[in-house]
Amino acid sequence: MLVEEVCTPSAVSYKGPITGAWFLRAARIGAFAIILGTAVGLLGFAPGAGAAPAGDAAAGEQTYKANCVSCHGADGTGTATGKILKAPDLHSDAVQKMTAAQLVAQVSDGKNNMPPFKSTLSKDQIDGVVAYVRATFGKKKQ
Repeated sequence: MLVEEVCTPSAVSYKGPITGAWFLRAARIGAFAIILGTAVGLLGFAPGAGAAPAGDAAAGEQTYKANCVSCHGADGTGTATGKILKAPDLHSDAVQKMTAAQLVAQVSDGKNNMPPFKSTLSKDQIDGVVAYVRATFGKKKQ
């Protein structure tokens, strides 16, 4: 059973451990936060919960923007850095003729100046990027 203590102001500065009513209140708030966080996680409201399925172009767009834009550019034609590194235009026939498996392998394992992403992206994220590249850059830019 909890004992309620009355805190009275004192002219003496605080020098001891937290005791009494303040400690009990802090403990209750902390316990509530832990329980609430666990419940939210279990119910699937946590970030990343219900992540898009493999090959989802919408999820792939976010992954592309976070990992690929710096070389391939937002429009897929390549940035100045990407051109120096010889990153291919994603609208090109060479890229668009690749199978999904070939694109997944290239993103996963890297090729030429492209680094491998298999240790930083999940399989679903890589599949999403491939779906996004196919859906967005599938037609040659005019």
